[in-house]
Amino acid sequence: MQKHRKYLVITIWISTIAFVGAGFVGWGTYQYGSKSKNVAKVGDVPVTYAAFESAYGNLYQQYNQAMGGRLDEATAKRMGLKKRVLQSLVYQALIKNFAKEHGIIVSDEEVQKEIVSIPAFQKNGHFDKSTYLATLKNMRTKPKIFESSIKDELLIKKTIGLLTPGVAPLELEAFGAALFMADKLRYKVFTSDQIKVTVDEKELKSWWEKHKSDYMTPKRYKLAITWIAPKNESIDDKEIEEYYKSHRTEFTDKEGKILPLEKVRDLVAKKVALKHTKKEAELAYIALKKGKASPQETIVADAGDSRFSPDIWKAIESAAPGTLLKPKVTGDRYAVIQVAEMILPKPKSFEEAYSQVKADYISKKREELLLALAKKASDDLKDAKLSDYVTRDDADKLPPLSKDEATRFLQQLFSSKSQKGAILIGNKAVSYEVVEQKLLDSDKLTQYKTFIEQNAKKIKSDLLQSRLIERLQQKYPIEIYIKETE
Repeated sequence: MQKHRKYLVITIWISTIAFVGAGFVGWGTYQYGSKSKNVAKVGDVPVTYAAFESAYGNLYQQYNQAMGGRLDEATAKRMGLKKRVLQSLVYQALIKNFAKEHGIIVSDEEVQKEIVSIPAFQKNGHFDKSTYLATLKNMRTKPKIFESSIKDELLIKKTIGLLTPGVAPLELEAFGAALFMADKLRYKVFTSDQIKVTVDEKELKSWWEKHKSDYMTPKRYKLAITWIAPKNESIDDKEIEEYYKSHRTEFTDKEGKILPLEKVRDLVAKKVALKHTKKEAELAYIALKKGKASPQETIVADAGDSRFSPDIWKAIESAAPGTLLKPKVTGDRYAVIQVAEMILPKPKSFEEAYSQVKADYISKKREELLLALAKKASDDLKDAKLSDYVTRDDADKLPPLSKDEATRFLQQLFSSKSQKGAILIGNKAVSYEVVEQKLLDSDKLTQYKTFIEQNAKKIKSDLLQSRLIERLQQKYPIEIYIKETE
């Protein structure tokens, strides 16, 4: 399902999003009047609330998954996800208007052919209707809505496809020249070892003042705890043997093999002692809950503190302030924990953050000084290394840079308009001067013709689509029914 999820969602973007800004709509709280079924209307094409919610749900899911499940509505709002979704749906509606005007259609047969080709709906390599219906049910999508979304997607693809331009021979050469331009360089490599940084306490504190938000305390919890330890009593051998027989799968080595009782007798004895202590821990919990006893100590612990297991932290973090948790085994004793308060992160004081601030300051200062040294050296590179002609992919021709370092250097070099300068790459900086240049390598033009052609088509297509969207925005009226109230 995850692998083929891209086939199961309404397409909410087209390539023009990268080129066209969205300044036509305000954002905030959404209000719906008499046209509550629609969030917008573009020309003759409505943008339905159902399509908007479905597209937003899918985009939210993608970002939430990418962020490890940490996305919330407040963050989504700051990221402008709803604005992106509406923008995308409006772009699609513009293309639909264009398709309708020029008689471009998608037949039911085309929709059927697309759906039966989707692997998620197949069984043993063939379309299976029951799998199709079960999958859509699991996605909480009705067949009619899904098939309509596929039809829309195919219509947009077909319309855009009809506008895909070819590449003329002269254009092919021009793109090839841009991609495989070759430079001959004089260059010199400097390393951070050549830089000595003196720490000025006044500058250090000023750095901290400007970057306080980078040095936050962790989330913390104030916990009121009562500990219940096993009594110092001898454990009967028979009880140890019985416990081991019932729980022997808990006592294994690193390879998962069950250890013999002789090797784990002391550990089993501790488990039995804890078992004896459980009733006492439950009584302590009841006494605390009824207010007949007070916690033994109050501590402040960072979230995830190793004194407590991940399971206990899960219980603590999901509890409301004031909650008294049932007895939990912590090490070789029980703990009854009351979550007194959650302390949110806040900027550390200068003293608390000192060592981290100092390390970051030195690192940043060293980078600045290293780059300044390299820039100064770029004014006179007569005695520096002279390279062969290098292109973007000649990462093995620039010693002493490693292949990775040379790749990063060349990427920045060929994105720069400067004949000379300095480029920072990790803990190194490279002074350079372009002394000669070849605009076209005919061998590489032949070798990479297909690659160049594909990139040229993509760039031309994107530019054409962006211009098309601009024209369509002028031609078809856009009504937005979502109003900003904040």
